Amino acid sequence: MRIKTFHAHFSLSLGNYNSERIGFAVELDDNETPEEVVITLRERAKNIVGKKAQDYYSDRDGLQNECRTLERKLQLLRNQWEATATFLKAQGLNPEAPSMPDFGLLLTAVRVEAEAVAEEEYEEEEEYEDED
Repeated sequence: MRIKTFHAHFSLSLGNYNSERIGFAVELDDNETPEEVVITLRERAKNIVGKKAQDYYSDRDGLQNECRTLERKLQLLRNQWEATATFLKAQGLNPEAPSMPDFGLLLTAVRVEAEAVAEEEYEEEEEYEDED
C-alpha cells in the first residue's frame, strides 16, 4: 500500500483549558514517510499558533526577575562608587570626586523627549488639516 495524500490534524493547547485545532492535507513525495511528515506538520502547526499564554507570563516573570537582579547589582556598584568617592575626598586625593549619576533620571528624560517629539508631530498634522 502506498499513501499519496496525508491528512494531519492537531489539537494544540492554548492554556486556560483552551485549545485550537489545526489540520493539513498534503501529498507525500516519493521519498517521504508519514512519520516524517507528521513531525514536520506538528512543528508547523505550533509555529502557526505561537506560544501559549502561560509561556508569555513565564517570559515576563523571568524578565522581571532579571531586572530585580540587575537593580541589586547596580545598587551594589553605586554603594562601592560612593565609598570610593568618599575615600578619595577624605584623603584629599580627589576632592572633586563625583557621585554616581542617577541613571533613572536619564531614562525619564528620554521618555519626556520622546513625548515632546510626538506632540510636535501632532501639532504639525493639525496645521496641515487647517489649510484644506
